Amino acid sequence: MLHVVRFVARFVYGAKLVEMIEHFRHTPMNILLIGFMGSGKTTIANRLANNLGFEFIDTDELIEKNASKSINEIFTDEGESEFRKLESQVLGELEGRERMVIATGGGIVSSDDNIKRLRKIGIVFWLDAGVDSILERVSRNSDRPLLKTNDPRKTILALLDQRHKNYSECSDERMPTDGLSIEEVSFGISETARLWFAKRG
Repeated sequence: MLHVVRFVARFVYGAKLVEMIEHFRHTPMNILLIGFMGSGKTTIANRLANNLGFEFIDTDELIEKNASKSINEIFTDEGESEFRKLESQVLGELEGRERMVIATGGGIVSSDDNIKRLRKIGIVFWLDAGVDSILERVSRNSDRPLLKTNDPRKTILALLDQRHKNYSECSDERMPTDGLSIEEVSFGISETARLWFAKRG
């Protein structure tokens, strides 16, 4: 049954894609993706930007460019607090710009100031993935400074618990991702954003 649902979703997505592109062609707004590391923010944001004709922005990439250092180097040399300041600076640079899909760092909601900035920039989607999905995805990438611990699973659970309230407060919409393809999540976000923007004129 699931394969039938997915076939229909792919058909509907293809039929609606042209309509969505035309709609977003004249939409002076932004879509932001928040969520834990490994929830698919960068991949989904890239797909959305390509589909909708928006600019793709990755806040971690902007931070590395501004600091002339990798995220790992910033954490090692200057600590997490300095990294969070750099995140705030990048969000300030993005304010006032339009037609962007923005992938953010997993801990960007740790700051109340960042939450206000994110909500000011555009509609915020929380990509919500379960701990097993996150652990499976991040295990492919050793470049995760906050997970360099003896028990990554325990660390993920603790950080998820710590950030859950902020993810919820920051987001306009929650988008579960477990068991869904990139195409399915992208379609859900696109359609939700289209309706969200339509209500706001």
